[in-house]
Amino acid sequence: MNFNNFNLDPRLKQGITKAGYETPTPIQEAAIPAAIRGRDIIGTAQTGTGKTAAFVLPILNKLLNGQRNTPRALIVTPTRELAEQINDVIKVLAAGTKLKSTTIYGGVGANPQIQALRNGAEILEACPGRLLDLIAQGHAKMANIEILVLDEADRMFDMGFLPDVRRIVKAVPEKRQTMMFSATFPPDVELLAKQALREPQKIAM
Repeated sequence: MNFNNFNLDPRLKQGITKAGYETPTPIQEAAIPAAIRGRDIIGTAQTGTGKTAAFVLPILNKLLNGQRNTPRALIVTPTRELAEQINDVIKVLAAGTKLKSTTIYGGVGANPQIQALRNGAEILEACPGRLLDLIAQGHAKMANIEILVLDEADRMFDMGFLPDVRRIVKAVPEKRQTMMFSATFPPDVELLAKQALREPQKIAM
């Protein structure tokens, strides 16, 4: 099994090579084909299993076709560090695609983030609080979001972000693909999964 078996857009080959990917990890092998087919996914996976690429590659594959210069994929994360890590992976894998991504989180000035949104970032990696602020101010437009990823959902629950996450789920279009990744599934996260996902494929690693 290698990355050629996924039938990804040839324009992603440069990024995959640049990242040094050869053999998919178990979560990638299970999640990438389902995500490419547009399935909603519940993934139980620890950090370090390669789950970021498991959702980033299908996102890039989809966004290569269709509208540009508007947010079409939203990845919600609990911490700025995780948002930056995901953005780093996207930058490598998106080499040669001209797709743009940006991070959105509090604790820093909002102006560079607003400018990145104006410049037409298609992929947003966001922490809940700042994202909701920018939605309320009209800077972050959710109308064209096609893919929503809720990453490390149990940590978002532990940090008290679940009410904000529910507001974000309501702010994006109902017709979308949703992927949720979590190391554990406490009852509140299970309930969020039932509310936010449709007939999800469950993948446990």
